[in-house]
Amino acid sequence: MKVVRKKWGKLEVVEEPVSLAQYRCLAVDVFSIAASLSNPKELFISAAASGIDVVFVLDAWHESHMPLARRYMELCRDYMIPCVLSERRPAEELAVELACARGCAVVTRDYDAVRRAEELNCDVDVVIQKAGRYYRVRKASSNGSRI
Repeated sequence: MKVVRKKWGKLEVVEEPVSLAQYRCLAVDVFSIAASLSNPKELFISAAASGIDVVFVLDAWHESHMPLARRYMELCRDYMIPCVLSERRPAEELAVELACARGCAVVTRDYDAVRRAEELNCDVDVVIQKAGRYYRVRKASSNGSRI
């Protein structure tokens, strides 16, 4: 078990290594994942080549996000990847909502996605990227079941 501390409090989670190839569809928090890459364009190339049904969610809720959001929208167009702008809240929250509606997994680096899935009472896999690896994260509970 791992304890993650956030501004809103702490979250006890269990992490399990996974491969993105095991999922039929993904909702990806693009700003979060691309920030960890030396060449963000690789994210778009990989998604286009993977054959996995994917939707990219881009932060656009503040004017400071707009230059990068425009660049990423161009890459989405170039690689024919569906993109959605998150204009009213952080992308990881919208990614969870889309994943819940579509039966997908969420890919992000932000543990707030686990909290949002719990708030929505949505049983989606939240996959956190850390150090180039992916981990399915679920909230820890006293009896070991998923919440």
